[in-house]
Amino acid sequence: MEAHIQALRINRNPLNLVLGTKRKLGLRIGYMEAALKGFYLNSIETGVHPQKLTRLLSEEFHCVDTESTNGLLQFLTNEGDRVPYQIMLPYLLSSDNINEFETIIHKRFFGVERFVRQGNNLYRFVKYTEERRDPIIWINDLERGIVGWDMGLLVGLVRSALGSGYITKEEAWRYIEQANTLCADVLHTPEEIDKSFLIGKAMKSEKIEDWDRFLSCYSRLDKYRK
Repeated sequence: MEAHIQALRINRNPLNLVLGTKRKLGLRIGYMEAALKGFYLNSIETGVHPQKLTRLLSEEFHCVDTESTNGLLQFLTNEGDRVPYQIMLPYLLSSDNINEFETIIHKRFFGVERFVRQGNNLYRFVKYTEERRDPIIWINDLERGIVGWDMGLLVGLVRSALGSGYITKEEAWRYIEQANTLCADVLHTPEEIDKSFLIGKAMKSEKIEDWDRFLSCYSRLDKYRK
């Protein structure tokens, strides 16, 4: 995977030149997910063998057919990680330390281990980036939320599902354009899109080595934000 991040692949298919604005912007939402997975960046085709895509969908997301794939895509479109994030964020921002945050969440909600775990990850990730100062995660970045994460994951899954034959190209573009519409209400620049993805992605892991990989990917996409 590091090799993919070291040399991001660009699809030179000239047909990309005739893509409409919404389709180009929709693909741009998925750049971080594409880079982390080793997909082409600017093409709906991934450049990855269909068998590998099918295995990825099955092993990582439990998608084994059209029905299960569409179920996950609809979940990401309608809810994703955005809902628990928005519930958790005010408590995280108002807490002086992570222990206070955990206490508040436990008192406020029932059955919230996922909130606590992801809140811990997010808190420590933000502190980690403060030490590195590259990139700087501002409060505004946190307040914009993680629609970029949900939709970046969605775009990557759509491309995998297309390559696996679970959905048609028309369905794939419909999902991608829908992802662009949802992001456009909140995220207005490629940097905001990538930061939103980065925050959501990092929130899912407690491992510093994972954070370093995500941050490396974020940094290497800088020239594609111009």
